[in-house]
Amino acid sequence: MSPEGERFGVYDHRLTIIGLLLIAFSVALGGYRAITKYQVPGPFSHDNAGFCDFHNGLYFPTAALIEGISPYGEVYATTYPVDRQVPFFSPGFFAMHAPLAILPLRIAEVAYFVLIVLTALAIGFFVASMVGRYRRWDLILMITGLLLLSRGGQSTLYVGYFTMEIVLATLLAIHWAPRRPWLAALALVIVSAKPTYILPLGFLMLARGNYKALAIGAVLSLVAAGIPFAWLAAHASEGNLITGVWEIAEDIRATQDVHMLVADEMPVNTWTRIDLPAIVAKWMQADPSQAKLVGIMFFVLALPMVVLFRRNKAGVDDGAAGLTGLLILSAFLASIYHQSYDAMVLIAPLVGILIGSPAIWRRAEGHKRWKLLTIAGLIVLPLYSFYSTRILLGRADPAPVVLRVLTSVSGVSVAVLMLLACWMAWKQLGQDSENTDRTIPAVST
Repeated sequence: MSPEGERFGVYDHRLTIIGLLLIAFSVALGGYRAITKYQVPGPFSHDNAGFCDFHNGLYFPTAALIEGISPYGEVYATTYPVDRQVPFFSPGFFAMHAPLAILPLRIAEVAYFVLIVLTALAIGFFVASMVGRYRRWDLILMITGLLLLSRGGQSTLYVGYFTMEIVLATLLAIHWAPRRPWLAALALVIVSAKPTYILPLGFLMLARGNYKALAIGAVLSLVAAGIPFAWLAAHASEGNLITGVWEIAEDIRATQDVHMLVADEMPVNTWTRIDLPAIVAKWMQADPSQAKLVGIMFFVLALPMVVLFRRNKAGVDDGAAGLTGLLILSAFLASIYHQSYDAMVLIAPLVGILIGSPAIWRRAEGHKRWKLLTIAGLIVLPLYSFYSTRILLGRADPAPVVLRVLTSVSGVSVAVLMLLACWMAWKQLGQDSENTDRTIPAVST
């Protein structure tokens, strides 16, 4: 596929067929697992986790919100058929999914499964747009198929987590921020659903100079979260809003403690974490406090933020699929709590490398092609990290050291990717301005 392909109506029938087959296979496999290993709402079991995250992390929390019951409190955990109260996700995000929660559970499950696939297709469309292939349906379908076939894609189809929505919003926030700050701000409202997303992304975008998008996004996010939060507070204290706010704040603190005490969430035990602090903690056999983890986040983000700040001052920005996107996304993943499914955000720079667009990826060809191969390989490792899944590790029963190595590969890959992106981005600043990508416009939609 030539990077100079026309904007409309140019496609490869073979790639279209392959993309459709990948989508069909991925959806069938994920759907089969979700049905055959379906989780009857209630206590969690690794052996039967089909759509458990939809139940525990979206449907019932949203249903509770509608009823004025805080999904962060013990009353919720004892009233609804869930494993435990939810960690702090923005109540505004739950409110956005209210239409699903008023449906019968089975219908809502089918609807959300379809929504996952459609969101993956939307990611394919926008990523194709980011590399200049606005209506290349062969590429859109290929990206969608590869995304659904990834570890994160299969996990999302199986457990029904809302990862696809956050991944799409993250990519759009980065993509739209320079030229369409209002649209980027709307995307940031969705990103703000998870503190571990909005915190690192917010600081990286700040260093990039996306002030307007961040300011508008902060206001909209506060409004989106504040209204349902006030609703919960009013119900929690029988109309005394101030007392209710303090009660829910205490619930949130308690639920975070409960969440972090779950054995699978601890860095020393997890096989899914890909952030640098978790990998270091795993090898040190330590369990750092949340305060320490936030401090480590700033330490990890320091170098990428300096590089982004310098690039912003120089007017260098090649978008979410370029070196800028690679730098932001790798630092975002490496800095603080992220799971294997979060690696799906790397699909944008991966496609950029494979297509050779934006131009930074074409200029690295020839004697520098090893850079592209290295970067692509480092992206593929966490994207398709089936080598460290619970099923494989359980059957292989590796020695403890081998287990640590296998469950650290993805995190190490992301950290190396971040350092390599910093080096390339800094080096690019010293090149002649004629050979430097300038800020690219956001895609028309």
